[in-house]
Amino acid sequence: MNILINITSYNRKEMLLNLIGQLKGFDIKVWDDHSDFRIEYLLKWDNKTTFYQFQKNHGKKLAWKKFNFIFENIPKGYDYYIFLPDDIEVVEDFIFKAVDLWESIQDENKISLSFSDFKRTKQPNWTQFNSVDFGNYIQTQWLDMMFICEPRFFELVKLTEVCQSRWKINSLLGSGVGSKISNHFHKLGMGMYNTKENLTKHLGNKKSLMNPKERKKNKL
Repeated sequence: MNILINITSYNRKEMLLNLIGQLKGFDIKVWDDHSDFRIEYLLKWDNKTTFYQFQKNHGKKLAWKKFNFIFENIPKGYDYYIFLPDDIEVVEDFIFKAVDLWESIQDENKISLSFSDFKRTKQPNWTQFNSVDFGNYIQTQWLDMMFICEPRFFELVKLTEVCQSRWKINSLLGSGVGSKISNHFHKLGMGMYNTKENLTKHLGNKKSLMNPKERKKNKL
């Protein structure tokens, strides 16, 4: 299976290593947001895992810059791309289940399949679209930053600057990246979906480095 798993990471060495261990056998690219440790020394013996370490930390306020860089520099030649944060665990056969679900979506304009908690799909999100249940997956018209896609995603994605004033109104708000991308694709008429089965388990709600208070209240 020609697939690249992209893991975004920052200062959670144990969780990162645990996730990499669950995904052995597949090509993995770790995008590290300037952790306190040298990321490339973690798995020197593993030629399936490569690392990129940013020279400065972006945090949530500059996450749009980080993801623009990732999207522009994504390694080419793969059929599928998966994006995951470092603070999750995945179910057994996660990759195969994710690809099977993606392939089962009968929509020529599909652009992403997210792995958010099923409970989050019951209410409209950034695009104010009322979700539609298709059995094993749900059309939500919003994208979480934990998803599977094909190369077309990077050809069409557009991520503009997130206005800093959003955090003056509410300091607990997230990076705004998912909202920006979701609204862009929604306007293009692209299909965004979410799995009905929870394929991931979020471990970092109480240790969130971006939104500790918010993550305690609302799990990803």
